[in-house]
Amino acid sequence: MGLLKKFNTIVNKILCVAMAVSFVCMVILIFLQVICRYALNDALSWSEELASYFFHWATFLGASVAFYESTHISVSYFVNKVPSLRLRAFILCVADVCCLTFLSMYINEGWTVTKMVFSFGETASSMTWLPMGFIHLAFPLASLCMALNVLAYLLDHLRVLVTGVETAPAARTA
Repeated sequence: MGLLKKFNTIVNKILCVAMAVSFVCMVILIFLQVICRYALNDALSWSEELASYFFHWATFLGASVAFYESTHISVSYFVNKVPSLRLRAFILCVADVCCLTFLSMYINEGWTVTKMVFSFGETASSMTWLPMGFIHLAFPLASLCMALNVLAYLLDHLRVLVTGVETAPAARTA
């Protein structure tokens, strides 16, 4: 399990860099669009679309990082009120299994759609050099990263369920 935590830490650091690059590219593209439109009086036909694709990727990768850092939205009020550590761990295991079930469907269906879009040879409307499959790839890839993060939490919760001893959380925010 320590190997999974280390792997998730590395992957999520890479995702944070990818998100930062994506946001920087978005800002540059939008700034360039404003300059071209208002200063040069000649709008770029592709910059807005490409910026939205960068936003698409940043959003899905950000959701995965939020899972890793335990900052994704959750309702923990009632779970935290459960007095038994083992019962709380059991409830969290059930939640983790439900999450993994949904994420596995997202991975499977997202990959199916991505392969289909690649096979159709679709390209972005204003950028014929950009296959739309790369845009659709964000969903199954981010879902896979989320699933790995949830799996690490599930293993931690299972350990608490078996041993009755609280462990350190799977994520490291530093």
